[in-house]
Amino acid sequence: MKNAYFNEDDLSVLLSSSQWRLVSSGYSEISPVKPDKQYLEWISQSSETHQQREMMLVLSGISYFTLGGVTYQGSPGTIFLINSNETHDLYYPPFGGKIKHLWFRIINKTIFTGSTSRKSPDYDFHYTFSGYNHAGLSFINAWDELAANEQLDKKFLCTVVKNAFAGLMLELCKAGYNKSLGMDDKQTELHHQTVINAIVGHIRETGGKNLDITSLAHLAGYSKFHFAKIFKTVTGSSVLAFINLCRQEKYRELAAKGKNKKQISVELGFSSPVVFSRWLKKYKTK
Repeated sequence: MKNAYFNEDDLSVLLSSSQWRLVSSGYSEISPVKPDKQYLEWISQSSETHQQREMMLVLSGISYFTLGGVTYQGSPGTIFLINSNETHDLYYPPFGGKIKHLWFRIINKTIFTGSTSRKSPDYDFHYTFSGYNHAGLSFINAWDELAANEQLDKKFLCTVVKNAFAGLMLELCKAGYNKSLGMDDKQTELHHQTVINAIVGHIRETGGKNLDITSLAHLAGYSKFHFAKIFKTVTGSSVLAFINLCRQEKYRELAAKGKNKKQISVELGFSSPVVFSRWLKKYKTK
């Protein structure tokens, strides 16, 4: 039976948890590698950090991936756990063979997922695990335990994480089969509300740092036009206006803690104190 999200090769990886290998900053089941000069030159200009946690599962192809300054060679079945504010590759280098990755972004108790490739960095599909359902909650708890528990054996904890991740995979594969049968949940008003509420929480939590409509639409799995329209419908505000409102709230919060304008400028992600001062003047933030 056809799966709307995955081909047979993808499914063979998704449903073979015994062959998965876990990589995180605290513990890895594969060894680091020394990348070639071409990749080193690319990664020196092509890394990012952000507040949301992410996971990436390699579905096909072999390629380098750098996490927290350490480079690994990901092959089908390799899972990368990317914690908040950990540096990692920004998109894909223009060189190398075909690859396909399945990404998960954890934002305000909601898990967004979709697959990408070197050829097409935009998501081939998107699916939302809303409100940390049972599968999502089990996985997040297992990941938290791997990161925090120093007493239990790391190999055992990795097995727990992979078993929990398998629950996510089963739900996602089932959603793909349901979609092929025409049984998938349509993008109802309630679904849009769930997605936008997660994004709203993310903007408030970060104070809008390094956020714009392009990055937020990408996180939500919508086109920029569709995202802007739904955001306005749900919140009654444009994306830019809401980001600026949250920045003002964050500014007042940080100022109340005694931080100076230079420190606040950095925390809000402004490119320079001059740009920050112009923003303060424009929006009359006290």
